[in-house]
Amino acid sequence: MFVPRARLALALSIGAAVAAPALADGYPTKPIQIVVPAAPGGSPDILARLIGPALSARLGQPVSVDNRPGGAGNIAAQHVARAAPDGYTLFVATDIVSINQTLFKDLPFDARTSFAPIVHAISSPQVFAVNAAVPARSVQEFVGLARSQPEKYALASPAIGTTGQLGVLLLQSQAQIKVKPVVYRSAQPALTDVLGGHADGIIVTIAPALPFIREGRLRALGVSTATRSAALPDVPTFVEQGLPDFNFGSWQGFVAPAGTPQPVVDRLNKEINAVLNDPDIRAKLLAQAFEPEGGSPAAFGKVIDDAIVTWEKVIRAHDIRVE
Repeated sequence: MFVPRARLALALSIGAAVAAPALADGYPTKPIQIVVPAAPGGSPDILARLIGPALSARLGQPVSVDNRPGGAGNIAAQHVARAAPDGYTLFVATDIVSINQTLFKDLPFDARTSFAPIVHAISSPQVFAVNAAVPARSVQEFVGLARSQPEKYALASPAIGTTGQLGVLLLQSQAQIKVKPVVYRSAQPALTDVLGGHADGIIVTIAPALPFIREGRLRALGVSTATRSAALPDVPTFVEQGLPDFNFGSWQGFVAPAGTPQPVVDRLNKEINAVLNDPDIRAKLLAQAFEPEGGSPAAFGKVIDDAIVTWEKVIRAHDIRVE
């Protein structure tokens, strides 16, 4: 029987509208995996392991964490970009995803088009911390030491292209000092070497460094955002200490492979937002120096896009490129 095109289109649209809620209602039916671009103990790992159990309880399915460090975050990102777009493989995307869009010449994925943004989970300042044996108790004192002894002090950063690594370059240029930048595969080995005295300091997201700062094994000299961190209220910002243009932070959120059905994305967005708003989870996030965010998938997509634009300027100004 002939069906007029207009009636056929209307029937298809009605069918899609009916199917979409059904798809969301039926999801999930099996375990979900959160892929993390860091070793255990790194900042994205901490976030995933805080959110995972609460998300599992809300979805009624196990949620596991798959650590895939290395490759400046590209190993994990590529794995997720190539995964089935069904909502069962998620990724803790960090600002590194946006940085790498400019940093690397030929990526096997695109930060804007290879992922479906779900939700902006947290924001966090970076902290500049030194080994307790370093005789500096402020950014100004460290700058003075570094100027008097060029290239003596080794500053670690978690990986190529991280805000920590770019932060070391910014510190050198803005404070007019010369240090020895040392780049590691992730935050944990970098912190281990600073704690052991093999490197003198580090610029890193607060969360993995916070326990060692509290123990007194690391001394926090400054935080990277324009305002102080609630986790380190007594530590002044770089802006307060005479470097007005040293002002940046980090962010993390959840994405899925591009093509993941919108009802599934919306379901995940709803449930992760609920987890982020849970008072107990919020308290745990704040204790790790994570500022809970939340919001729509579109809002997180804008965060990713804006960071690409921001860090592109810094990378090109310092002529940084990784093949």
